[in-house]
Amino acid sequence: MKIEEFKDITIAYMRNIGEYGNKNEKLMVDFKNFLKENNLFTDTAIILGIALDNPNLIPADKLRYDVGLILNENKKVNLPTRKIDDGKYAIFEVIHTKQDVLSFWGNIHKLTADLLVDDRRPIIERYASNKIANHLCEFCVPIL
Repeated sequence: MKIEEFKDITIAYMRNIGEYGNKNEKLMVDFKNFLKENNLFTDTAIILGIALDNPNLIPADKLRYDVGLILNENKKVNLPTRKIDDGKYAIFEVIHTKQDVLSFWGNIHKLTADLLVDDRRPIIERYASNKIANHLCEFCVPIL
């Protein structure tokens, strides 16, 4: 685990509203296809997946999940944009398999036991091209 400071990050994104799960996976596939069709799926592309709501508190049909591309100043994308919350994040690198991702979520309380987690900001899944090539992804846990 390492600590990073996020500052002034803007994403172009697509959103799914509804139950988390298969629809979020489909959204990610559709988003990647959009990026490829628009020559935006490059070696430096960084994709974020963000579950915006707690399924224990929000009805399943109201859950929001965003998939976005981090923009630099030069990129213009025909999608809505929004800012990512500034602040410190604990970065956990995870093997990008369904089993390892589920294991991360199942052990998150143990993994973050020594951290002051900021539960006002969502945990962010980060998919950088160089990590994906090595079958890795990152989970960015907001901390105080």
